[in-house]
Amino acid sequence: MFGPIFVTLAITIVLLAAGVWVGVGLGVSGVFGLLQILGLDRSLDIVGTIVWEQNTNFVLLAIPMFILMGELLFHSGLMSKVYLRAATVVTGLPGGLLQANIFACTIFAACSGSSVASAATIGSVGYPEISKRGYDRPIALGSIAAGGTLGILIPPSIIFIIYGSLSDVSVGKLFLAGLVPGLLLAGFFSLYIGIRCLLDRGLSPRVDRVSMVERLRALAGLWQMALLVFVVLGGIYAGVASPTEVAALGASMALLFAIGSGRFNLALVWRAGLATVRQTSMILFIIFTAKILSMTLIYFRVPAAVVAWVNSYEVTFTHIFLAVVLIYVLLGMFIEGIAMMVLTVPFIMPVMEVANMDPVWMGVVICIMIEVGLLSPPVGLNLFVLQGVTKEPIRQVIVGTLPFLVLQLLMVAILYLWPDIALYLPGAVMGG
Repeated sequence: MFGPIFVTLAITIVLLAAGVWVGVGLGVSGVFGLLQILGLDRSLDIVGTIVWEQNTNFVLLAIPMFILMGELLFHSGLMSKVYLRAATVVTGLPGGLLQANIFACTIFAACSGSSVASAATIGSVGYPEISKRGYDRPIALGSIAAGGTLGILIPPSIIFIIYGSLSDVSVGKLFLAGLVPGLLLAGFFSLYIGIRCLLDRGLSPRVDRVSMVERLRALAGLWQMALLVFVVLGGIYAGVASPTEVAALGASMALLFAIGSGRFNLALVWRAGLATVRQTSMILFIIFTAKILSMTLIYFRVPAAVVAWVNSYEVTFTHIFLAVVLIYVLLGMFIEGIAMMVLTVPFIMPVMEVANMDPVWMGVVICIMIEVGLLSPPVGLNLFVLQGVTKEPIRQVIVGTLPFLVLQLLMVAILYLWPDIALYLPGAVMGG
């Protein structure tokens, strides 16, 4: 039995190392493993069933809706206005437009659910302004890349939707659990920028002060984003609608805002729709190919062997927690976040049950570890997205993001010490 397992895993590693698309690499190795165990006919039945179930999953239907919502806001120019208003609101804080990056990313995170979309949007809108005003480029690039990762932690989050479907955990509870850690992490990023800019005045130029009236006017100009967040999150938390239903409502509202923006036309709808189809297809393809590989490993009884190994030793809660963090640190350097999660959660869940880990709390930890992976060289996705948008050397992007990566790991440590930071809101609002 061990021979086929090692062959399957070896094929996976070789294909991913060779630069084959993640979905293709996972699917090929998974199908190869199934063929060794079950033969052609049974393997095709299982692959067909997995593809059908994943692509007709009502919970996962929220993914294209949230992506479409973010794309409509981006292509209509509303996010450009959000960035400029955010810059006005935070004028006077140490760091200037660097603080605006974090503030705007936080707002966009609450309207998108996608880390890559957040980094690409703020990078294309904000970085030209930053570069021409003489800001230090590494810290500017790092603030955008790190701020973009908030898109998968602050609800609505595509990662939480996928995790909820894999672990049979309430997506509404996951959204609530990610809210406080997400805002706290944004606060850490902002605090770090402020301290760095106070200690080294050369990192950011001085800007003209703005009156309180102008700040309040800019804050009031964010009413569309505030209304969108209120409807999406309020609908879920009030129990009025499911995440999928509010995602559709949010996309409809974003379409109305785009129509009222003055830039609406059929070309805008085409660009937003095409981007949505591409991202959704990529995500769902990775999900069902990773599911195929996971199913192969289940047939090889790998999860059962892992649980038996854990039970055979005096492994504590802390040991398992550190092992999960280490696994995600290592995998995050080489594997895309969604694929990493779909591959690992089926095996981590039984071990979590042995250690009496709360699956909602662990979902937040895993989400932050995926954020770490998004900033981890050599294949951190946000690094290359931002490099592609700004055309800056990848080395500068990596150097700028390293301090923010440390802050993400600090957030994981804080959640370990004080899990109620994530669990209090779900318990208070939804019970359990």
